[in-house]
Amino acid sequence: MYDFVIIHGSYGSPFENWSPWLFNALTEKGEQVLAPQFPAIDQNYNNWDRVFSAYDQFIGEETSFIAHSLGPAFVLDYLVKYKRQIKNLYLIAPFYGLINIEEFDEVNKTFFIYEDVSVAKPFFKKAFCLFSDNDPYVPISMSKDIAGKLSASTMIVPGGKHLNANAGFTEFSELLKVIEADD
Repeated sequence: MYDFVIIHGSYGSPFENWSPWLFNALTEKGEQVLAPQFPAIDQNYNNWDRVFSAYDQFIGEETSFIAHSLGPAFVLDYLVKYKRQIKNLYLIAPFYGLINIEEFDEVNKTFFIYEDVSVAKPFFKKAFCLFSDNDPYVPISMSKDIAGKLSASTMIVPGGKHLNANAGFTEFSELLKVIEADD
């Protein structure tokens, strides 16, 4: 069983942003970590679901998900669709719904399956949402909304933009501290 699963965002990769750093930090502690590559071409929920189904047997009640940007929407859809019980959620720059940026909304729209993401609450123990006060893609109101619907603890990273490599986040020590505090 995996202890942690790191899910990248739209047009993303497990080899960018803070994901490789976090993968290494967790595996150095002896954790079993999965960081799958989802398709960026023909990106939609069904194609991501098809890729992730290969790992389903390795996901259990002690698995925690760490997801960035579009990743949280995928994880929430996955939990509800399969009624999958897991440990914790760590959602970074989360949103669930259209962000009014056409190039992303066109691709991301298949990931917003449920009207109210609070239906995912029975499938995890705790949720943590980390987001910034100046994200150029995800309005802070959307991150706050998803945190509220999931009864998640929140951390606002001042000036963190999208909490990705372009914003200087090739490491993310605040996230690691949140994960370690909960272990």
